[in-house]
Amino acid sequence: MYWLEVSVVTDGEGAEAVAEKLRPFAYQDGVVLEQLGDMSSVDPDALETAVTVKIYIPDHEDTPKLRRRIEEIIYFLGRLYPIPPPTFRQLQEEDWANAWKAHYHPFRIGKHIWIQPSWIDETQVGTIDGMQPNDVVLTLDPGMAFGTGLHPTTQMCLQALEKFVKPGDSVCDVGTGSGILAIAAAKLGAARLLGVDVDEVAVKTAVANAHLNNLPDLAFQQGTLASVTQQGWNVVVVNILAPVIVALLDDSGLMGYVAPGGHLILSGIIEEQAEDVLTAVVLAGGRILETLVIHDWVAIIATQ
Repeated sequence: MYWLEVSVVTDGEGAEAVAEKLRPFAYQDGVVLEQLGDMSSVDPDALETAVTVKIYIPDHEDTPKLRRRIEEIIYFLGRLYPIPPPTFRQLQEEDWANAWKAHYHPFRIGKHIWIQPSWIDETQVGTIDGMQPNDVVLTLDPGMAFGTGLHPTTQMCLQALEKFVKPGDSVCDVGTGSGILAIAAAKLGAARLLGVDVDEVAVKTAVANAHLNNLPDLAFQQGTLASVTQQGWNVVVVNILAPVIVALLDDSGLMGYVAPGGHLILSGIIEEQAEDVLTAVVLAGGRILETLVIHDWVAIIATQ
């Protein structure tokens, strides 16, 4: 048996679009994003510009028709944004199993958040170079969903959560994806949490990651912001895309979900779209506290 590796080299802006287009073809919806450099640094020059998006397909699904379909999808996507054709490579079972492991190691985000690959044995935790005794350890399987902590948008959300989440807080994660942000908030001391996502696969992945982190009671649900019946959250975090964030602020009352004095963390914003989001926050009655920037991505922290 072999596995077909499909890879596309792009940049941070194109990677998310490519990942979403390739995910329906991937085994267990697993998409791997590789970006070389120092993942633990917030220095804009610490990471290389290129991001490689990879998926894996079992041999019985590898057909000329499927390859042509993938090539067509990337071709049409490339007419909107410069993206080269996909590359196809056959891997043996053992090579596939280790394909993403060579590029995914433990790393730090912020001061105390430590991202730990799921395949590292629990007995190794605490003996790894760079880990500190008071670190908040997030155990994740990067092969299951977008949002493993590697992408700048997720990194900035984690930095903001580390700064603003206090023990006993309530936190709502809108567009939870892999659940990493809700899991981080729980480990930072939040007492009441909810992760919501329109994607059923994302919700299942978030639940699996919560169990992986010994948080079986963490609540995730499929739905939109409108499906969240409770308001007055101490922290609301939204890591989606700028146009969606603007719509949530303009039409869905996103700011109203934040408790007085609470914090709204917004990410997934390309730099040239930041002004639109800033304007939408102010028009919704919010006050900008600070912005974070990694490469051409921006995160905005606001309050009531």
